[in-house]
Amino acid sequence: MIVIGLDIAKTTGWALYDTDRSISAIQAGVLKAVGEDFEDRSESLGRQFGLLLKQVGRPDLVAIETPLRTLPQGKRTTKMMGEKEIIVTSGGGTNAMISSNQLVGAISALCGWKALPRVCIPAATWRKAFLGFARHPGWERKDWKKAVREQCARERIVVTNDDMADAVGIAIAAKNTPEFKQIAYEQSRRAA
Repeated sequence: MIVIGLDIAKTTGWALYDTDRSISAIQAGVLKAVGEDFEDRSESLGRQFGLLLKQVGRPDLVAIETPLRTLPQGKRTTKMMGEKEIIVTSGGGTNAMISSNQLVGAISALCGWKALPRVCIPAATWRKAFLGFARHPGWERKDWKKAVREQCARERIVVTNDDMADAVGIAIAAKNTPEFKQIAYEQSRRAA
């Protein structure tokens, strides 16, 4: 079965995983959403994903990291009347949440138009499937990115950035989803 994993953002990592081959054969790359506003970037990403599909062929399943549903908490330094002040605030802010959902919406719409099965996988779920754990108290974003890149290196999967590495984890985790299992069942029935 062919799975495309997507870590969707302005720089979207993609991974092409043929489950009949070794995971070291996974191919990965990036798509860059360009444009001045959310809608332009969504259009750009959708168009680039369409071109990727022409290049690699029709996948059996598209696996996407679930977009932000709430604003992550974090600390940020801001200037208030010339003074630097550290405040606890939303990690990426409202714009990050809007962008995340619009970009995923663009890919989801294209999947719907092309009748491609799609599944969204939360970050903690795909990390558990790929790394073997989903929580690590005290870890920050950079620690997760490093762990995923190191796992790719252990598996001899060629990635050159964090976005590609995350897409690999998402593609591999897709095998654990009900959607993947249903497609595999249907394919086995057709082959019989």
